[in-house]
Amino acid sequence: MGDADNNHEKIAGSTTVVGHSDFVESFVTSMTRGRMHHAWLLTGPSGIGKATVARFAAAWLLSERANAKDLFGAEVADFSVSLDNPAFKLVFNGAHPDYLAIAPVLDDNRSGQIKIDQIRAMVPFMAHKPARGRFRVAVIDSMDEVNRNGANAMLKLLEEPPENSIILLISSCPGQLPPTIRSRCRVVRLSALDARSCQDVLTKKWPDADVKQIDLLSQLCAGAPGRAISLADSGAADCYQVACSLLAQSKPDVSAMASLTGKWGRGAAAGRLSREGAAFCLDRLLRLAALTACGRNASVPCDFEVPAIRVLCDRYSSTQLAVFHGEFLRDSARAEGLHIDFSQFLLRQMIKLSEKTLP
Repeated sequence: MGDADNNHEKIAGSTTVVGHSDFVESFVTSMTRGRMHHAWLLTGPSGIGKATVARFAAAWLLSERANAKDLFGAEVADFSVSLDNPAFKLVFNGAHPDYLAIAPVLDDNRSGQIKIDQIRAMVPFMAHKPARGRFRVAVIDSMDEVNRNGANAMLKLLEEPPENSIILLISSCPGQLPPTIRSRCRVVRLSALDARSCQDVLTKKWPDADVKQIDLLSQLCAGAPGRAISLADSGAADCYQVACSLLAQSKPDVSAMASLTGKWGRGAAAGRLSREGAAFCLDRLLRLAALTACGRNASVPCDFEVPAIRVLCDRYSSTQLAVFHGEFLRDSARAEGLHIDFSQFLLRQMIKLSEKTLP
């Protein structure tokens, strides 16, 4: 997925980023010292707020203030921007004339990739003079969804960046990007949020939500509130709880498993977040089970995960679980990449785990 999330909070009429202070400080310092790099590559786990912090950086750069020194003076320490600032509203509504957001278009797009035409559209956009401020800013969410042809088109722009243009690229898998892309960017790794910050983000996203549900999602997402939002909105979190219940049974209920995986692994671009959630959740379950089986201190599981982990540890050795975990990571990525029926893939995995068929 892209890195969509809501990693921000409103304080006393302004908006500021939660966490990621190292990037904020580096970005602001670069601007105030007149050393702004034309391209920044924000990396780190999926769902931790990379895309949101990039949008805040764009809104900050494009903010309209009476005194430019107030925006880029040495006393500025973060991306705090008044909610009444017209540029802020335009950026977050995707309507600012100097701001371009590029993400996969899901309509009629089986691959879910960012298409080369979207990347090529950046060239005339960045070449024009800014309409309202000092810069033209583009955010690409994410480079993980850009294919080789698109990356080559992006490389040409990075090699000869137009004046007063800044590009913010997002990637959860920077190692898979062409080295030529990475070498032309200032690379910054963002880290997962602490538990309290993650809960704060989710509470502001869902102010009326049950506290227990917020705590459960915070525990599941491991410091990535965007992941928690995706798991909840796609229904993957609910499917995972059902999956754990089925895997905790002494005998496999194949019919119930098929019904579950039909929802959890639904196809096409519309089901992408659910499929990603399924892969994430089963990755988590297998990792916790393998660590528990070998007696290592693993992350504290959610209450609903405990029975499934107990059954898996009784049924298999730590080595068997570790091997299956590795195979699952490899095969799930392959199934997604080749557009194999993911619901059937998930069903086979659950049956293997339930029928004591691991080697």
